[in-house]
Amino acid sequence: MKEDRENAQKETLEPEAGKARNRRDCYCGLWDTDPEYLKREGIPKGYCGLCQVCGQPGHTRHHPGSVPYTGAWCDRHYRKLAWTHPLAFPGTLLWAGAVIGVFYLVAKLF
Repeated sequence: MKEDRENAQKETLEPEAGKARNRRDCYCGLWDTDPEYLKREGIPKGYCGLCQVCGQPGHTRHHPGSVPYTGAWCDRHYRKLAWTHPLAFPGTLLWAGAVIGVFYLVAKLF
């Protein structure tokens, strides 16, 4: 029974690419299932896409906002998109703060 449990734990452990997929919710699991595709696309190991903004190695994942879109971004541009898009959680806070600030300034001026 103990051996079965240990074997099950070993089978569920994922390689480094799988860990990145879990943390980023990206498609790095393709390195386990279809590595030839990623190699053919020129994507280095440890990444699953090329940033559509700057072309650097990145990760293919869902858009950070409430948009039905999947794209590839490097970590820098993904964070930037999350902070500036009004439908992403951090972006919502930023845009709400900006709108409240504008209303506050307009109320103070008039």
